[in-house]
Amino acid sequence: MIRFEMSAAELEQRGQFRGVRYDSDGTITLDDRELIEDDAPAIGQPEGATDRSWFERLSRGVHLRKDLVLHDPRARAAYLVFNGRETENNDQPLRICLNDVEIVRPPTRYAHPSARQYYTTDWGGSHFDNWFVVQVPVGALRQGENQIVLWSESEETSWEVMVAADREYWRGSETRLQHPNRSAKSRDGGKHWDFDRLGWKDEIDGEYCVRLSLHRHVSGGRYVSPVIDLAGEEGIRHLLSLSECRVCWDIDAPKGTRAVVRVRFGRHPTPDAEGWSEAQQLDGFEGTWHDLEGRYLQFEVDMDTEDPLRTPVLKGMTVATRVAGAGRQRDLFTRLQRLDNGRVIRSSVDYVYEDPDQLKDLREAFELDAVVAGAASEFDAQLRLMRWAYRVPLGELDRYAWTYRDLLHPQRDSDGRILLHGAYAKRRRDGHCLYCNLALVAALVAMGHPARWVNISTKHTYGHEVTEVWSNDFDKWVFLDSTRDYYIYDPDTGIPLSLVEIGHRLAEVMPGPATWEFPVQWQLPEKSMLDGVRIAYREGDNEHTVLSEDEIEGQELLTFKGHVQMPLRNDFASRPHPLPWRISSNWGSHQFYCHYSEMFPRKEEYQHHTNRWQDFNPTLHQAELTLSETAGPGVLRVDVDTETPHFDVFLARVDSGDWRPYPTTGFEWRLHEGLNRLCVKTRNRAGVCGPESRASIVANR
Repeated sequence: MIRFEMSAAELEQRGQFRGVRYDSDGTITLDDRELIEDDAPAIGQPEGATDRSWFERLSRGVHLRKDLVLHDPRARAAYLVFNGRETENNDQPLRICLNDVEIVRPPTRYAHPSARQYYTTDWGGSHFDNWFVVQVPVGALRQGENQIVLWSESEETSWEVMVAADREYWRGSETRLQHPNRSAKSRDGGKHWDFDRLGWKDEIDGEYCVRLSLHRHVSGGRYVSPVIDLAGEEGIRHLLSLSECRVCWDIDAPKGTRAVVRVRFGRHPTPDAEGWSEAQQLDGFEGTWHDLEGRYLQFEVDMDTEDPLRTPVLKGMTVATRVAGAGRQRDLFTRLQRLDNGRVIRSSVDYVYEDPDQLKDLREAFELDAVVAGAASEFDAQLRLMRWAYRVPLGELDRYAWTYRDLLHPQRDSDGRILLHGAYAKRRRDGHCLYCNLALVAALVAMGHPARWVNISTKHTYGHEVTEVWSNDFDKWVFLDSTRDYYIYDPDTGIPLSLVEIGHRLAEVMPGPATWEFPVQWQLPEKSMLDGVRIAYREGDNEHTVLSEDEIEGQELLTFKGHVQMPLRNDFASRPHPLPWRISSNWGSHQFYCHYSEMFPRKEEYQHHTNRWQDFNPTLHQAELTLSETAGPGVLRVDVDTETPHFDVFLARVDSGDWRPYPTTGFEWRLHEGLNRLCVKTRNRAGVCGPESRASIVANR
């Protein structure tokens, strides 16, 4: 009898979390935040709008109203979240009425003097708009429609609130195409309401960017397990017959909650292999099976609750398996001498990667193959592409229909060579930070390297746009920034770092969490405090340092890198919509996926969060091998798992032979007496190969 247990902590490592989270007490529960909003698809500056006409200006007599619908009003805590602005050094309170309960939000300069980004421009000049967070009494919430009214008694404008224009919804969502008409304006102190003419110029129909963030469990979610070997073996899997298997899940389901377990069994260890059984739903939290055809199990737990203050809890599982006996007499004695194996870690969310073929014309027009020719390594090639994006002249992006091609039109000198800028007067290149980093993403993708645009914005509501690329050389995501042609690395090892890793190192010098009340500028008031962060900057052969004193931001760019968020796609060559962000307006779209940590906690304005590095940094291009005995003498079955965007084929080399393509369904490896060697790697459709996985087996007769 084989027995083993898996705790929730072990299930967390390679599981997928959809509407569920790994709690600090070592259990898996439903997510504990819910955002109620109807403005996210259209937030930001509408096309053609000027004079900040998409803001409502509040002064005496002008009231704005927002109606938000709750199916259940229960919560542990509730926050009113709205996008807007206080005037410079505002001294007038904002008045709020939530279902007849009045709340006064004092001027920030008096109530939260440490949050200077709200009432002055001396912390970076970003005073265009901000997200305001006001705690409201949970008891004031109602089932059904909740009426929220905001106003000010000031003679002049003291507060502004953004309007999401109805005409922009189709650009920001594929499903939410019209506003629900839950916002209204009164010009006579709340006596009469106009649902059609919003904004200070009365020219926008839409929704006020007013939301409710509720600290409570979401109604439902799902945990999906990795594939589990019921025999609990590692290394070479023996040919076994399982006569009985009993699995018990340790789940608590308090009153008003429910948990449903579904299981499936397979003969092979990859989740998309042939031969998996149909998923079967259990009656309860345990099951017993006899004479299984497959030794592999995958399960999912659906959790739901009728009470948002309660959640089902998954604590772990126990497996007991009875082996009927070995499948055959071994003709060879084999010992796994070495296994350098890839490791597939899947994200809980789906990212849409652009097909490199969509950017083939860019690759050819800009002669990118010549740019990377002679590179000493893949990472060297990626750095050459960053230098190219740092130097290439850029066009103007259509801010309402993104496409890489708007940015990149080849220019040639009199000799027919691609024109690039020369040295800059300072380290930062010209143009919008998004433009050159989208150009870098486009170039990397065109050459077959998965890359993504990421926003970093711990310092204030806005922030900076950067790039991350998957590095096969380092087996990880790596931060790049083509506005300054640099990356950040570990000073001890020289290995480049990802944004999540940089954020963790920045957190080490933080005296407290960076929140809107106590932002990073308040936590780290002196630049010298950043000297203690364990990082180093790649300078390259640039004349000016990344930390040049002539830079507006310079070393302060490090303080941006605690909160990071990204849209879950980079396919702007093939899909200009949905639009993730209206440039030089606010990030508030529902498309953003945010990483948070203890020192950089969740932002109330977003719905989609994770504190799991696996979700933000899934491993790509891996070839994870599982070696199993077969009934054939001296023959092993090789199953290979991978998560490779635009996958083409597995390549394998046996001993000192040539690389050959092998099917994704698994293949046989015939052993001979002595040392046997196998190398396997992935290749995508752009011809880029992933890191090699290697197995060495000694066989004796």
